[in-house]
Amino acid sequence: MKNKILIGIIAVVSLLLIASIVLSKLGIIDGGEASAKEKDVEIINSVEDLEDGHLYIWKNCEGKKITAEDNEFILCPKGNSNLKNKDKDSSEANYTVWIDTKDDKLIPTVTRADKIIYVSKKEVPDTYDFLRMYENGYSIGVTSLKPDAAGHYYLTYMQTDAKDFKQYVNTDSDAGDLAGLSVQKLYLEKVGKASLTEDNVTESGIVSGLKKNEQYVCEFYTGTYFQDYMLTANQHTFTEFEDFECHGYDFLHSNCISVDIPEWLCSGYYYLNGEALFRFVDDEDVEAYNGKPYDENIDWNVPLLQYDEYGKVIYDPSKPELNGEGEEVDAEDTEELEEEVPEVASPSTAEWKYTIDSTDPFCAVIKLTPLENAGPATLMFTDSEGNVEMIEEKDNEITLNLEEAVAGECQFALKNISGRTFSVLYSTGDTYYGPEEVLMEKEPEGN
Repeated sequence: MKNKILIGIIAVVSLLLIASIVLSKLGIIDGGEASAKEKDVEIINSVEDLEDGHLYIWKNCEGKKITAEDNEFILCPKGNSNLKNKDKDSSEANYTVWIDTKDDKLIPTVTRADKIIYVSKKEVPDTYDFLRMYENGYSIGVTSLKPDAAGHYYLTYMQTDAKDFKQYVNTDSDAGDLAGLSVQKLYLEKVGKASLTEDNVTESGIVSGLKKNEQYVCEFYTGTYFQDYMLTANQHTFTEFEDFECHGYDFLHSNCISVDIPEWLCSGYYYLNGEALFRFVDDEDVEAYNGKPYDENIDWNVPLLQYDEYGKVIYDPSKPELNGEGEEVDAEDTEELEEEVPEVASPSTAEWKYTIDSTDPFCAVIKLTPLENAGPATLMFTDSEGNVEMIEEKDNEITLNLEEAVAGECQFALKNISGRTFSVLYSTGDTYYGPEEVLMEKEPEGN
C-alpha cells in the first residue's frame, strides 16, 4: 500500500513539473530569467580597497575623513552599451545603455551630500563628460527601431556582422536569440497584444510602456513570414539625451580625486565618461524620491538645454560664456538665416495644411537643416480623403511624389524635428515659410 502511495506522489510531482515547463515555454508563467534574483549593492569601507581606473560614489561624506574606517563607497556600474563611447556619434543607431533588472539596485543614487571619486595610478582626466541619459523605463533588449513609410517599425541590422548586430540588440538579453535571423529589415509588429505605433515607441526607437520583468510574445517578420519570440522586459533602458563637458575636480590626498558635481545638475541619470552610470537626485527631489531603482513620480528627463528660434543653443549650464544669449549673431547674419530657412521648427512636430486644386501629379520637397546626432525626421501626409503616406528623411530632405493627387485640403505633419529648421517647395511653385502658412505666389507669366 505504501508503495502505491509513493508511486502516486511521484506521478503527481512529475505531472506538475511537466506542466510547469510547458507553461514556462508558453510564457504563461515566469521562465526563470524574468525573476532572476536582484544583486545587492556592495559597500566598500576602506579607500585602500578601491580599484584602479574606476569611479565610485562616496556616500554621506560631509564631515568625514576619507581615511576613516566607516566610509561608504559604491562602485558605479558601466552597464551594457550598444556602442563604445568614442563611436556614439558615428553610428546610425542611438547610443543606448542597458541595465538588467537583476543589476538594477547597483545603480547608485547621488545627492549633494555625496562625492564622485576616481582612482587612477596613471592619469588625471582633463575632461569629465556628464552624458545625460533619457530614462525609458523597462523594455526588451532592442534599440533604434525605425518606422517605414507605412508606419511599421523595423531594425536594419540583419545583414551585417556581429559587431553591427550589437548596435541594435542587447546580446546579453534574451533578444540575443534574434542573431539567427538574416534579412535586410527585421520588422517588429507587436509586443504582446499591442501593435507598435509612435505612442509606444520612443524617438530613440525603444518600446515603451512595458512592465518590469514581464514576458511578451513579440511578433517579428522576416520578409512576409512571421516568427514569434518570447522576450522579457528586464532591461532598464537609457538613451543619449544631453551632453555636458566639465573640468572641475579636487585632490583628496588618499590616492584618489573627487569630481565636482556641477551646481546646475538636475535630477536625472548620467553616464560619466562612458564608464559609470548613476542616478542624481537634486535637493528638491530628495524627500519625494522613493529610494528604489525606479520612481515614476520623478521626471528624470527635464531638459537643461534651451534653443533659440534658429535652433541654436542659447542656454547650456556647462558653458557660462553663452550667458543665456547663445553665440553672437550679426544683424546681417540673422537676415540671411531668415531668407535661407524661414521656417523654425523648435517643437518636435510641425503641422500645416495645403489645398491641392486638381488631380494632376503633385510634388512637395522639404529641406531640413542638418543637426548633429538628430534622428531622421518623418513626414506624415494625409490627403483630403484620409489616405496616409509616411516618408522618412534622407540626406536632410523629404520628397513627396503623387502621380495622381486627390483634390482638396491635405494635412502635413513633420515629426522629430526638435532644434531644426525647414522649408517646403511645392510643384505648384508655392513655398511654405512659417507657422502661419505664408505662401509666396508665382509671378504671373510675362512679367
